Amino acid sequence: MLKHHRPGGIAAPFSRYSHGVAAPHLSRWLHISGQVGVLPDGGMAEGAEAQMVQAWRNLFAVLHGAGMGRQDLVKVTSFLVRAEDVKLFREVRERMLSGAAPASTMLIVAGLAHADWLVEI
Repeated sequence: MLKHHRPGGIAAPFSRYSHGVAAPHLSRWLHISGQVGVLPDGGMAEGAEAQMVQAWRNLFAVLHGAGMGRQDLVKVTSFLVRAEDVKLFREVRERMLSGAAPASTMLIVAGLAHADWLVEI
């Protein structure tokens, strides 16, 4: 079972995430490649929110395929290409994680590997 750390003496998280998450000794680890808003048919989800939701769905599909779920996430790193999408991304993340609170880092970047991608998780 993961242990979530939200210590006193520092500001509370800005949204639903943990300042630190410890995995027990000899835990099973799954490293997941960055997931974007690509649909199962290879097409691109249209718009920022649709891409965010699809990126989470893709991530959860990888977890599910490994017999794991969102509660097993230890750390999530997210890349956005537009700073104005931060609030929306936090709302989507909250909805998609359904109470899970992995450690989290979010970065605003100049671009991703494809010009149409707005988010990568």
